[in-house]
Amino acid sequence: MNLDWLDDKVKEAVRNFWTTRDGGKGVLAGKTLDAFVKLIEQTVKDSGLLNAKAYTGKNTSQLPGFFRPHKCWDVVVVENGNLIAAVEFKSQVGSIGNNFNNRTEEVLGSSLDLRTAIEESAFGDDANIFTGYIIVVEDSADSRTTPNIDMSFFPVMPGFLLDETVRKEFYIPREDNTYPRIKGVSYIDRYDIMCKRLMLKGLYTATALIATPQETPITGNYNSISAQTSIHTFILKLANHCEIINHMKNQKL
Repeated sequence: MNLDWLDDKVKEAVRNFWTTRDGGKGVLAGKTLDAFVKLIEQTVKDSGLLNAKAYTGKNTSQLPGFFRPHKCWDVVVVENGNLIAAVEFKSQVGSIGNNFNNRTEEVLGSSLDLRTAIEESAFGDDANIFTGYIIVVEDSADSRTTPNIDMSFFPVMPGFLLDETVRKEFYIPREDNTYPRIKGVSYIDRYDIMCKRLMLKGLYTATALIATPQETPITGNYNSISAQTSIHTFILKLANHCEIINHMKNQKL
């Protein structure tokens, strides 16, 4: 699949994100991530699913859950009554220290609910559904800050220390069996780890972390933190998923 258009479209979506947010005086005043919906829809159609339709909004993008009756996803893609994809969009600008845990709890709840519903045949016994998570995070001094990890009785899991080489030598229990305070990875790296582990545990098919600075003028510049969680990898996975579905559909015909 030719993705030469993708970088320009992502920059356009990032510009729309900042313009809508700034012009609307906050996320509640405008749909800051709407341009990313167009990315999803274009990818699906370019992959051969010409009759697929992307739906947004409370009435058309609600999906059944297992632990609750339904949840409104940011975009669902449906073709001939079959759910092709469900994608959640989130953003984090400012107050990153306070909101990281909230974002983590949200994404875990949504992913587990939908994944369990799929396993319990809410969409049919042979449903093949792409589940995606895209988060836009402000790339700033705050998001690059390396906060301390301060837990008394249990060590943080591997991957979250700023320098994992010190774990065995310095990050060990003291005489009172408590652990010392130690530097952790930055907030933006925590998001990257979260996105990777969501895929590792099969909670999402693909995740993407888009780091973008708040600039004047707005340029649409963005960065990927890792290749595994880049928007390019996300779109490639979505395209491959849709191409496989289209191939299977044609085989049946």
